[in-house]
Amino acid sequence: MNGSLRYAFFGSGVFAAECLELLSKWRVPSWIVTAPPAASGRGNIVSRTPVGKIASSLNGLREIHVLETASASSDDAVLEMKRKLPVDFSFVIDFGHLIREPLLAWEEHIGCLNIHPSELPLYRGAATIQRALMDGARVIGVSIFKLAAMMDAGPVLFTERIEVDAGDDFGSLRKKAAEIGTGAFIRFALNNPPYSWTFKTQDESGATYARKISSAEERIDWRRPARSIVGLVRALSPKPGAWTTLRGKRLLVLSAREASSAEEHETCRPGELRLERANSLVGTGEGLVEIVTIQPEGRKPQPASAWKNGLRASPGECMI
Repeated sequence: MNGSLRYAFFGSGVFAAECLELLSKWRVPSWIVTAPPAASGRGNIVSRTPVGKIASSLNGLREIHVLETASASSDDAVLEMKRKLPVDFSFVIDFGHLIREPLLAWEEHIGCLNIHPSELPLYRGAATIQRALMDGARVIGVSIFKLAAMMDAGPVLFTERIEVDAGDDFGSLRKKAAEIGTGAFIRFALNNPPYSWTFKTQDESGATYARKISSAEERIDWRRPARSIVGLVRALSPKPGAWTTLRGKRLLVLSAREASSAEEHETCRPGELRLERANSLVGTGEGLVEIVTIQPEGRKPQPASAWKNGLRASPGECMI
């Protein structure tokens, strides 16, 4: 049966698109459901979801039914597709809409699966990778689990662990999770017949919640320790970016690291620029942050060294 497994794919966001692209190298889904096109970006341009764009490229391999809807569980076209083209299970990844019966298929042995970038029950919720980076995690997980009515609380098929490198940010770690999660699932599916798949109930006592990042959290508070600020920068890069202001203009800090100069910190206020050396240092509540990549308002990202050279900062000038 492993050679003939059929699945449907529900997803919308970038992580879902990365997983779909990788899964399709193993087996193209029978049909795909994604959110409708929406306006986004500075130009408010209407465009398809990342999954919708990947689905278009997959149609070059063979014709795939792609449904765009904001209410999959009650959409007659989706329910008809489920009846007309039955599948062995569905992947629901980064979809943005709650899946209810009959799509949830809880009574089925496999039902709906999710690739979740955390070691469940840790970091349930929308901002798993971001919160792990903000917490300074050195290892994260990626879990394959069966959807249940409660968010991210279904039984787990298996979990893989991922080392977090010092240079990882949200973008790179999200890609790692997609690659490791889908790769592990494909190997598992090839070597284990579906009737043998065993799901383990999550330990509710160990559950933590990774709430969505609020806009207020995106602003850098230089009174916080350097380690915390670097974690925030990594968690929000490449988008939306952690930001601060200088001379009334917004700056996105896209990459940064902790500096190792406790001596300079003694006379450096939170937010104070120290640009007289080769690197770009900023004072914090504890330690110094070295800015590596920055994006001034209205301009493209650039090395902090280039930004520093054109700044002509005054002594004691501060980011706020």
